This record gives sequence, C-alpha cells and structure tokens, in this order.
Amino acid sequence: MKNSSLAVALAALLLTPLSGARAQWSSDPMVNLAVAPKPEMQVQPKVRPALDGGCYISWFDDNPKGHPPYGYDVYMQRLDASGVAQWVAGGIRFADLGMSSTQDYGLDVDASGNALLAFLDDRNRHGISVTVMMVDPTGAQLWGNGGIMVGKGTQFLGNPKITATSDGFAVAGWINGNNLTLQKMDAVGNRQWGPAGITITAPAGLTYSMADLHAGDNGSVIVSFVSAAGFSGPKYLLADKLSSTGAVVWAATVFDGGSLQFGNFPAFVTDGVGGAVFGWYEVSPLQSRAQHIRADGSEAFPHNGTPGSTNTADNQVNPSVSYDPATGSTYLFWDEQLPGPFTNEGISAQKFNTAGAVQWGATGIVVQPFTSSAVINVTSVFTAAGPSVVWSSEPAFAQDTIMGAKLNASGALICPPFAVSSFVSSKSRLDLTLSSSGVTFAAWSDGRTANGNPNIYAQDIKADCTLGQ
Repeated sequence: MKNSSLAVALAALLLTPLSGARAQWSSDPMVNLAVAPKPEMQVQPKVRPALDGGCYISWFDDNPKGHPPYGYDVYMQRLDASGVAQWVAGGIRFADLGMSSTQDYGLDVDASGNALLAFLDDRNRHGISVTVMMVDPTGAQLWGNGGIMVGKGTQFLGNPKITATSDGFAVAGWINGNNLTLQKMDAVGNRQWGPAGITITAPAGLTYSMADLHAGDNGSVIVSFVSAAGFSGPKYLLADKLSSTGAVVWAATVFDGGSLQFGNFPAFVTDGVGGAVFGWYEVSPLQSRAQHIRADGSEAFPHNGTPGSTNTADNQVNPSVSYDPATGSTYLFWDEQLPGPFTNEGISAQKFNTAGAVQWGATGIVVQPFTSSAVINVTSVFTAAGPSVVWSSEPAFAQDTIMGAKLNASGALICPPFAVSSFVSSKSRLDLTLSSSGVTFAAWSDGRTANGNPNIYAQDIKADCTLGQ
C-alpha cells in the first residue's frame, strides 16, 4: 500500500510543472511563445530590442478587471535572450484605460536600455490626450506612475509615435487636428520645445497624418507623414527633418507622383548616418516603390522613387523596406498579386544600389511563388547575412500561418520559405525587430486561445533560420 501511494505521488509530481520553470523560445513552430496568456483580448503588439539581447513587447489588453472594466489598457513585458519573461507573469499594465478602440502608438528603446512609450490616454479630465512614458529594464516608470501628458486639447489627436534621439533625449509626435505636433523630453521628462511643442502646419485644405518617426544624426529626428486633400483627393508621402532644437533642417516630398492607398501610413528605416529609407505602394497602378533621402535632404533615387518591378500587370502592395548601411543597398519586399477572381499571391523582392538602380532584374525576384493563400503583414529586417522577410499566409479567413525566408546580397535564398508559426489560427499585426546579437524577434496577435480571443505570441529566428533554444 505504501509503495502504491508513493508511486501515485511521484506520478503526480512528474505531471506538475515545477514552480521555477519558465517559458522560453520554442523550437517548434506549432508552439511559439505565449507572451501573456490570458482570457481577454490582446492586440497590436510591437517588439523592440533590449540591450541584453532580449526584447520589449508592448500591446493593448482589453482587461475586464480594469477601472473602468474592459478598455484597451497599455501592457508591456521584457524577455531576455532566451525568451524568459523578466517581469511579472502576464506583463505589467502601465495605463488602465477605458478606450473602446485603438489607434497606432509608439515604442522605442534608448541607449540606456529604457523603453519609451507614447499612446492615447483617457485617464484625465481633459478627455483624450497623448501620454509618454519611460520604463527602465526592471519595469519601473522613470517619468512617474502616470507618465507625462504632452498633448491635449479639443482637436483630434492620433497616431502618437516616440523615438530616442542620439543626444540622449526623446521626441514624441502625433496628429493634432489637421497638423502634426512634436515634443522633446530630457532624461527626467522635462519638455524641451516649449509647453505646447512644435507644430508642423498643413496648408489650407490639406490634412497631415503621422506615418513614422525615427532618430536622425546629431540629436535630430525625421518624421514622415501623409498629406491628403480630403477623402477622395491624392495622398502624398512627405518627410521633415528637425534639428535637436526643433528647427526644420529639410522638408522632403518623398512621393507626389500619384496617390497612396487610403489609410496607408508607410513606415521607414534610417540609414544610420542621418538619412531615411522609405517603402510604399501607390494606386493606379498598384505598385511598390522605394526612396532614400540622404542626411542633407537630397534624393538618392529619382524623384518619386524607383518601382520594385515594372510588371504592372500584377499588383504589388504592402511593401516592407530594409537597408544595408555597409553597402548602401536598399531591399524591398512586397505582396505580389495576380489580379483575377481567385487568390493568387506570393512574395517578391528587389535590391537597389545607392542611386536607386534595380539589381535583381526589372521585375525583381520571386521569394514565394503564387499560391491560393492571401499574403498579409509583410515585414522585413536586414541581418548580417542579408535581408530577412516574414509574412502571414492565409488560405481562408482566420486560418493563418506565419512564414519566413532569408536572401543573400545576390538574391539567392539562404533560407527558402520556412514555418515561423505553423499553428493554424487568426493572426494579425505582425511586427519584427533585430536583436543586439543578430537574432530576429517576431511578435503578433494570435487567436489560437480556447475562447478565440487573440493573445500576443512571439518567436525568435536565429541567423540560420532555426527557431528556439
């Protein structure tokens, strides 16, 4: 009897997770890492590299236990290089909001390893405002528990972004009515550009909408934005560079040769020496383009950029751009679509030299041939071995998987398309970053949960395209 009881007890012990066991990166694409497994809905993750080789992941969490209940609260978690959570299980809630919907927001990491957040906030009597936070690697808020309110007023506020500057400050930017407003903060959160910040004013009849914001050289920032003349008017892509004092260094027209798709706010990457590299797609025809604006504001490519492919019989949309600072090469990946009544989509890519001349033929190269699956969330980063691209593949609604591939500088596939997440479920808002040790981190919202509410999942991708430990 004693031996039988002992056997049962040992079996129960083996089936019980050890209290000290911690989740880490999975080597199985069917598993992936659940960043904050909970019953509520989690959306819009962003991932940025931490100094220790790990990453910060932020998201909105529709927490029913908030005050008020529900509302998309701001959460974040820090993972080490092995994927082990460094903060409390489920992440830290940094803002208990009552927001019933979400907009884009900002996440960056400064040179000291502190995370910077910018988001819309409804916790105060002013109505909707823009709040910024600095969070150190332990999860402590360095600008007070509520953060700093940098934008308020009766005008529409939207799409707040934030970046760490090369001189140790931070700059946030957001939509303010028809215009843009930017504010600079020092290490303790003091405003540097006056109480109301600096405004980039749209001409009469136009609206400016924030697209992206990144640090330039010598304490400067580069902000990109979409200029629109009403709902049906053309949408142009513009960019300004502001000095450390907030003076406009240059104002560039990145694209005015047609129109961006309505609701498209293209991201850009910096070239590491004060310039910016852009990727976007136009309508009529649906064609992806790239442009490099140098540190002095001059165009490296022809005006309105260079298309990735001259084959306008296909649609080329939703591009992602990356840049090799060692050679000055620009890489562009896009969703190639064969028009017709049935889904035929794949991934194509192009390389441009420093002057914007295509290097992989007039129509680029095929990364993923046409399949009957829709291509969603094309994202890319430049790694030491060459550009890497990750995307969602959707043969039917909410039946997504995530795939990746890597090319070398000659366009050869170092890693042919491989599974990043092979669990079939709804997937959205895929984001990508490169760690300080050259590992790619992906994060996305995933509906594989028992109740169907999406949670945030993540995966590491090693330099050889393997996953996990």
